[in-house]
Amino acid sequence: MKTLYKTNILVVDDNEDNLDLIDDMLDDEGYKNIICVLSAKKAYEELEKNSIDLIILDIMMPEINGIEACQYIKSDERYKDIPIIIVTAKSDLKTLQEGFDAGANDYIKKPITTEIELVSRVKNSLNLKLYMDKYKELNQNLDQRVKKEIEKNREKEQLLMYQSKMASMGEMMENIAHQWRQPLTNLGLTVEKIKILYMFGELDKDHIEDITGMSLKLIHQMSSTISDFTGFFQPNKSKEIFNIKTTINETVTLVNASLDSYAIELEIKDEAEEIILNGYKGEFSQVILNLLSNAKDVLAEKKIKKPKIEIDISSDEDFIFIKVQDNGGGVPPKIINKVFQPYFTTKSRNKGTGIGLYMSKMIIEKSMNSTIWVENISAGACFTIKLKKG
Repeated sequence: MKTLYKTNILVVDDNEDNLDLIDDMLDDEGYKNIICVLSAKKAYEELEKNSIDLIILDIMMPEINGIEACQYIKSDERYKDIPIIIVTAKSDLKTLQEGFDAGANDYIKKPITTEIELVSRVKNSLNLKLYMDKYKELNQNLDQRVKKEIEKNREKEQLLMYQSKMASMGEMMENIAHQWRQPLTNLGLTVEKIKILYMFGELDKDHIEDITGMSLKLIHQMSSTISDFTGFFQPNKSKEIFNIKTTINETVTLVNASLDSYAIELEIKDEAEEIILNGYKGEFSQVILNLLSNAKDVLAEKKIKKPKIEIDISSDEDFIFIKVQDNGGGVPPKIINKVFQPYFTTKSRNKGTGIGLYMSKMIIEKSMNSTIWVENISAGACFTIKLKKG
C-alpha cells in the first residue's frame, strides 16, 4: 500500500498535457494534493488561497515566464522558503544559472519520461523544506529562550541593583549616625547649660544669644549632613559632566565620621591633573563608597593596628587610574577570583550581602565602559579602577 502524502504541490505550466502528466506521476506515488494551473498569474492566486509546500514551475510560459515568476515568489517574505523546481527543455548552463539566480532549488529537464527522476527530485525538495521548517522552528524556540533568559537576567540585575542600593542605604544610615553623634552630644550639653544657667539665675540675654547661635550652628551641621546623603540617593540615570577628584572627595566626606570611629586613617594621593568625565556621577560615587566600606569592614573585623586606607589617583595620556588600598592583610589567594561574584562574601551574615563589589564591577564595566580588578600588595588588598578618558 502506497503512502498518502498530505503535502500541497502547485504545478505551473501553460501546457495542459504537461500538467496532466506530472499530476498522474505524482498521484501514482501517493501525492494527492496537487494543484495545477496554466499561468503564473493563476499560481499567485493559489499561493494566496492555499498553504503550498512545493512549486513545480515551467520556464517557457507566455506573459510571465518561469524565471520572472520565480523571482516574484522568492521576493515575497511569505513564500520565500517554498522550494521551487523549474522545468525546462533547455539544459544549457546559462538557462540553469538564471533559474538558480532567481531562487530555484532544483530543475527537471523536459520531456519528463520517467517517474523516477520527477519523484526523486520532489522528495528531495520536500525533505529540504521539512528540514528548513524544523531549523526555523528551532531558531524561533531558541530566540524565545534567549529572550526569556535575557529578561530573567535583566530582572536579576534589577534585583541586585535594588539590593545593592538597600545595602548602601544601610551603610549610609550607619554613617549618618556617626556624623550626628558629636553634634547631638554637643546639642545635649547646650540644653543642659541652659538648665544650669537658669538654676543659678545667670540666664541673661547674652547667654541666650550665645546658646541660640551655637544650637543653630549644630542644627545646620546636621541638616547639611542630611543634604549630602540625600544627594547620594537621588536617582539620576542620565550622564553628566563631573570632576573625578571632587566626586571622590564628596564621597569621602560621607564616610569620614565612620572611619574616625574605627580610628582608620584615610590618605588621598593625588598625582593627576583636574579630570572631567561625562558619565554617571552617582554610580561612580557608589563604587568609591563600596570600596571604602569594604576596606573599613576588613580593617575593623581584623582589628588591624594603625589601620589605613589610601586612595591613589593618577593618569596617563589615555586612562585615569584610581586605586583604593588598605593594610588589612589582603584577600586569601583561593578566593581572590571570586570577590566580584554576586552574593559572595566573607563577612558575617548581618554585615555583608555579597553584592557591593559585584555591582561595582557592573557599574564600571557596563555604565562606564572601563575595568576594575583586585590584587594583593605588600600590606593588603588593592582595588584598581581604570577609566577611559573623554
